[in-house]
Amino acid sequence: MFYAGIIGTEGAKNYDFFKKRCIYFLKPKAKDGITLVATEEHEYILRFAAECSLNIKYIFTNWKTYGKNALKERNKEFVSNCSGVIYFNDGLKDTLMIKTLAKKTGLPVKNASKTPNL
Repeated sequence: MFYAGIIGTEGAKNYDFFKKRCIYFLKPKAKDGITLVATEEHEYILRFAAECSLNIKYIFTNWKTYGKNALKERNKEFVSNCSGVIYFNDGLKDTLMIKTLAKKTGLPVKNASKTPNL
């Protein structure tokens, strides 16, 4: 099973752009089976999962347990549950933190905003 982390979804221009980029990166992994890993219930992720019959695993922020360290802990848990990360440049610090952490741990990280026109 390939666990595809999807982050920065707000940086996708529209749903068609999001879908094309995800398919571009995930198609080679289809034979292994794919589960999406996400930090929020974003409309694009929900729609893509439904259209492609994919499961979604959510890693939510646990503010009650971790307080001010909740995002850092959530990001570590997110990365540890992924086989690779696809990100869209949404300009958020949190997206950059996850991308950097994933690269440091040796996960493949793909910038979906810079893929060729499909």
